[in-house]
Amino acid sequence: MTQTSANAGVPTQLGHVALRVRDVERAATFYRDVLGLTLRSQVPGRAAFLGIRADASHEVALFPLPADAPGPEPGRVGMYHMAWEMPSFEALQQLHARLLSNGVHITGYSPRQVNVMFLDPDGNELEALWEPSEEELRRFEATGQGLPRLNPDAA
Repeated sequence: MTQTSANAGVPTQLGHVALRVRDVERAATFYRDVLGLTLRSQVPGRAAFLGIRADASHEVALFPLPADAPGPEPGRVGMYHMAWEMPSFEALQQLHARLLSNGVHITGYSPRQVNVMFLDPDGNELEALWEPSEEELRRFEATGQGLPRLNPDAA
């Protein structure tokens, strides 16, 4: 008898990420207005829940810490970043332009994939990436152009 992932104790997908932030309203505004998530519900000063999937209550939950709470530290154990998949290179370009026009701190671009790394207002690192389909990869390879890249100066 073969077990399926539904009954083998294997998760089917990540449900949500819960972040501690210094200012829930500021963070919710960033995730809504800059990243483009939908604010699903909010208890002012206590929590905010945002998402993109129609079949989920939220993908990001925000909970407050005091304003003087220390920020994330690269040399400590914990989350490195969360990554958001983009449906197309054009959608990634649009998000990238929004990040730049809002003065978001860009931390870098990977030479291995089509992405942008950036910080939310509390210093949590996020990534937005576009992963081309096999068909798109073949098309780019056939032209000899390679994958498109974001322009760090495009605002």
